[in-house]
Amino acid sequence: MNLRPKLLLAFISLIVIPLIGLGIASFLNSERLLEKKYSEQTEITLKAVGGNIRYFFRELDQLTDTSVTNPSVQEALRSSRDSVNDASRLIAISQYEKSLGKILFQNPALSMVVLYGKDGTMFRSYRNDPTTFKPIPYDLLQSHSVYAEIIRLAGRPLWIGPYEQAELTGTDAALFTQMRLVKDIDTLNDSGIMVTQVKSDEVDSMLQDFTLTGEQQTQTRYLIIDHDGLVMMDSRHELDGRKAGDETKLDLQATERYASYHGKFGHEDSLISAYNLDRSGWVLVSVKSWQSLTSENVRFIQWIGGITLLCLVFAVLFNIFFVSRVAKAIIRVVRKMRLVEQGVLDIRVPAKGKDETVLLARSFNSMVDTIGGLLTEVRTEQERKQRAEMMLMQAQIKPHFLFNTLESINAMAAQNEGGKIMAMVRRLSILLRTSMHHSEIITIRQEVEHVRSYLDIQKYRFEDVFSYELDITDEALDCTILKLTLQPLVENSIQHGFEGLPYSGTIRIAITALEDELVFCIADNGIGMDPNALRRINGLSHVRERDLDANDAGLGERRGMGLHNVADRLRIHYGPKYGLRLCSAAGHGTVIRINIPKQR
Repeated sequence: MNLRPKLLLAFISLIVIPLIGLGIASFLNSERLLEKKYSEQTEITLKAVGGNIRYFFRELDQLTDTSVTNPSVQEALRSSRDSVNDASRLIAISQYEKSLGKILFQNPALSMVVLYGKDGTMFRSYRNDPTTFKPIPYDLLQSHSVYAEIIRLAGRPLWIGPYEQAELTGTDAALFTQMRLVKDIDTLNDSGIMVTQVKSDEVDSMLQDFTLTGEQQTQTRYLIIDHDGLVMMDSRHELDGRKAGDETKLDLQATERYASYHGKFGHEDSLISAYNLDRSGWVLVSVKSWQSLTSENVRFIQWIGGITLLCLVFAVLFNIFFVSRVAKAIIRVVRKMRLVEQGVLDIRVPAKGKDETVLLARSFNSMVDTIGGLLTEVRTEQERKQRAEMMLMQAQIKPHFLFNTLESINAMAAQNEGGKIMAMVRRLSILLRTSMHHSEIITIRQEVEHVRSYLDIQKYRFEDVFSYELDITDEALDCTILKLTLQPLVENSIQHGFEGLPYSGTIRIAITALEDELVFCIADNGIGMDPNALRRINGLSHVRERDLDANDAGLGERRGMGLHNVADRLRIHYGPKYGLRLCSAAGHGTVIRINIPKQR
């Protein structure tokens, strides 16, 4: 693809699509902000409504707190223990019920007050209201599940919402019911149960007062839901007494006061908010139609669309009048690059002007200079590698070493030492096989077998001059290494380390496999090296190394490939991180350490 189609594609990908994406993101973000704003407003509203509802019930709690200690209530429950059932008893009950009527007048929301004595005697007072539900007998109340909860609360009020316990509060009207245990103020013993029935008109009025008016009257509703999802009150009175089911998947925890989320309510997208009333697990829920919320966002979307379109127009003009000029400068550089691909490295791009295209031309010229330098360095490195490989080929089996080995075999034949001849020929064949291996990479198992054959041959030739030890971990045997790496090192110990040694020398070869590399340690107890020679070998520069290797190549078996040639091969093949290191001291032997990457 040419540059201009690429720029057009980049223009569409980097400008047109991001602008459209910006418009979409702005719209979605505005929806989120709108949801957040309305959620905050709803939280304030729900706190106000919830506060009123909580105050309403707290006021009723205080009223019944006073009522249970009322002398008339206390005296009525004490009289219930009297088993006499005569006319005077009936008159007394009537008097107590008249006293209970005074409680009803303390709050207009109260519709009925009932006292149950421990013997089952019932005292009741109620308004002449069709919504009042007839109280159940005491024995049925005792068998009901709420009775145990009343006893457990030990005098604290238990509230039952509309439709929660239909057999106690009925289903014809929405009634709140408070039940609490009454204790004798003198003995603090349980003396009976007070049941107070409360009309829901005032709570319904609170919900209606906060419902939006005008066009949005049908778009917001309030509900009071219990912990089982039962709708106790609905501002529209459509779901009263019904299960909300999956319409309100409220995750409001006991420790949370408010929660809000976007979800489905009645198969319609809605913003659902909930406020914990802290009373019997009741939750005040607000439902707002999502469509009514987003309709307010239409004008904002129109503004975003207009701004996006205007940006696109300016972007097209920018592409026509600026990007085209930059493209011409880039095409000019590309033409020069094609000449560089053909090997012409003496060309340069004129760098005139003050914009970024001048930086591009200068960078191109700098790149051409760098490439020229790198090519020169690569050629030099390749020449060194070819020379090292040539020296390896020359050193694989030196004619002088082969001649000496054959002379040793001839001497053994003259002495009729057939066993030694067979062993020496077998070792020589292994040595030749490894040296002539078609690949430069072999396993450590093969390399070890090769160096073992070399050492055995040298032991046959130089009896009692040296001995050797091998310490190789099994994990390392199947890893790979450059062939003929170890032989030059042990050859160096035999030829130079044991020269003039008054005692038998020892060569120890240890190979250890670490997590990601292999470590070779070739140590001898020979004459060692003086510090100057050691420093010269370890710190040898590449130029000095090439000169020394070239001089050493013609010394035959006396020098082998040389330590520097081995180090050079390792560095070229594995990289500058790996290689060979020498440690030695005069009279204390020599230790050669090699580290290479762990490869299989």
